[in-house]
Amino acid sequence: MKIRIANKGHRNQLICEKKDGAFEIADLGPTLPFHDIAHFIVERHLKLQNGFFGNIYNGYSVKQLSDKEVIKTLSAESTVAEITTRALQALASGACTAEQFTGLVKEEFEIYSVDFSLDLDENKINKMLSDFKSILFQWEQLREGEALELEFEATSPRPSP
Repeated sequence: MKIRIANKGHRNQLICEKKDGAFEIADLGPTLPFHDIAHFIVERHLKLQNGFFGNIYNGYSVKQLSDKEVIKTLSAESTVAEITTRALQALASGACTAEQFTGLVKEEFEIYSVDFSLDLDENKINKMLSDFKSILFQWEQLREGEALELEFEATSPRPSP
């Protein structure tokens, strides 16, 4: 799935073009799209097919994925993606270290009763951080009207939401 995050000046826009030609377009608002980029990094590195971008690929809208009632129906992998995305943002901000990352993720898994095993080691964590910072740097170089283009390999079937 092609992902474009467009710099619209005071607004940003997420555009996901699926392999079948369908689009999901959402207004991200005026803030930098750190969270969406972190989702991309986490889901790509950990091969999560039912996180934020996998769910968009599978037919959910951004609006649906922001609805508490819809979120409750999503797979555990969606929760894993969200928790690990928050941890990557904490790492990037300096709120935790690479050594603390796995513990932070496991602690939230316990809070949300998530039973899921992640293959995380310090090398993988540092690679995610490096890629996250690299893409953020690319985003910060964009001028108004330009877009960051990413490719998400979605392989899961596309059931109706």
